[in-house]
Amino acid sequence: MSSEILVRDIEFEFPSRGSSSFSAMSRKKPRARVRFKLEDGQFRDRWVPVRVARLFNKSLPEEGSSLQEAMSTLSKLEEQQCFAVLTEMLSRRDHSVHEAREKLLLTGFKPGSVDLAIAKAESLRYLDDARFTEAFIEERVRRGWGRRKVELELSRRGVDPSLVEGWPERFFSHDSDLERALAALSKKSIPTQNGYQKFIRHLMGKGFSYDVASEAAKRRVSDAADGSSGIL
Repeated sequence: MSSEILVRDIEFEFPSRGSSSFSAMSRKKPRARVRFKLEDGQFRDRWVPVRVARLFNKSLPEEGSSLQEAMSTLSKLEEQQCFAVLTEMLSRRDHSVHEAREKLLLTGFKPGSVDLAIAKAESLRYLDDARFTEAFIEERVRRGWGRRKVELELSRRGVDPSLVEGWPERFFSHDSDLERALAALSKKSIPTQNGYQKFIRHLMGKGFSYDVASEAAKRRVSDAADGSSGIL
């Protein structure tokens, strides 16, 4: 189709509440349809995030614009809003690049707009996987997580812990793991049955190795029997 074909009218279709509930099940946010009615009687549709469609509706192209001009205006608006959504997201908490990209795609932005927003955020250091990863590890260690759980959660966020200098020795050692494991068990009462096995399962669920979990469980049960706290 020639780029000089003119747009006769632009219509908008926004998602209903019913489609919002369906979208919530699929994790994808509902999008709006922008329909360009052309002078030759045909039409072209673009599906965009709802906020993009609402803003486009408030600043429509001039009457007599070509399809190419109208589409270009909509694309630029989507790119601007994609970056705006990304900065809003990062103002609430830091994200890995993978997390940010997935969330933007689920919001309904097209891949090209997402790639541009991500690249701009990285150039400004709003997004930095090495910074994110180091902060994530330090926070989870403070929460009492073991190495395996940290690695699993980082994998889900699409980052490699080796990005951080000193990984893993800087954050994990047998002695420090054992201390954190014992601190975690000190908050739990001794089960009346199979306390040792239950403590092991609990600690391995928090990401500790079997060796550390086993040693900590033995000491916790033994120290409890002796009437002490069990903390190193």
